Amino acid sequence: MGMRKKRITWLILKYILLSVVSFFTLLPMIWMISTSLEPDKGLESYSLIPKEITFSNYSEAWNYPKLYDEDVTLGTMFKNSVIVSSVITLLSLLFDSMAGYALARKNFPGRTLMFWLALSTLMVPFYVVVIPMYIITMKLGLLNTLTGLIVPFVSSGFGVFLFRQAFISIPLELEEAARIDGAGDFYIYWKIMLPLIKPTIATMAIFKILWSWNMFFWPLLVIQDYSKMPINLGLTMFRGQFVTRWGLLTAGMVIATIPIIVMFLVLQKWFIRGLTAGALKG
Repeated sequence: MGMRKKRITWLILKYILLSVVSFFTLLPMIWMISTSLEPDKGLESYSLIPKEITFSNYSEAWNYPKLYDEDVTLGTMFKNSVIVSSVITLLSLLFDSMAGYALARKNFPGRTLMFWLALSTLMVPFYVVVIPMYIITMKLGLLNTLTGLIVPFVSSGFGVFLFRQAFISIPLELEEAARIDGAGDFYIYWKIMLPLIKPTIATMAIFKILWSWNMFFWPLLVIQDYSKMPINLGLTMFRGQFVTRWGLLTAGMVIATIPIIVMFLVLQKWFIRGLTAGALKG
């Protein structure tokens, strides 16, 4: 009985500690939501519990126009972010998985060298290569276009490494059996291999969507027109030289956060499986 009481006491203390830590972790988001629900006013008047609730900030923020371009709103920039993030994620999943499959299953000259070259890109900071990337994008005529935001990031060394490790973990006998039945390389890759690594695909999708949605520095360099800006750049229009419209800004931040939360809730089961894959292997 004494051991059981100690166990219950420890369990209660653990949940209290986790609740306190979770509260302070979520505190900025709670403040952001609370501020977005109050009428737009000075920052010093906001609290964690809104004294007056209004949803007008959301509609105004979504339709908020730029001063010199009345046709471009935050909603336009939201759509730009959806397009850029979706295309980057889909192309990255395709190219990285194909490269990972080739490096894991095919024997060809220079395979090991190509793998290490791809892996070495993880050691190079983005700000080291940003100037060559900008010059190449300019030479290709992709400045100030959504294509210029997409093309440099349709593949990554991290994705190639992640998919290669996932394909290596699949028994070779499955592939050999498929070849005996007459299956070709693409059929094996598309119909047999990819369905077996759904956790890895979901994990990579979450990382890629999160990274591409939060991208700020590269669009700041490449994009000049408001009509092509992603939502992260669009949020800056609520902040003026002398006045910041905190109600609209936080409403825009909530709008920008919702897709990431929804995406994680949809893919969390596969994401957790991907993170824990191999953790129980001897």
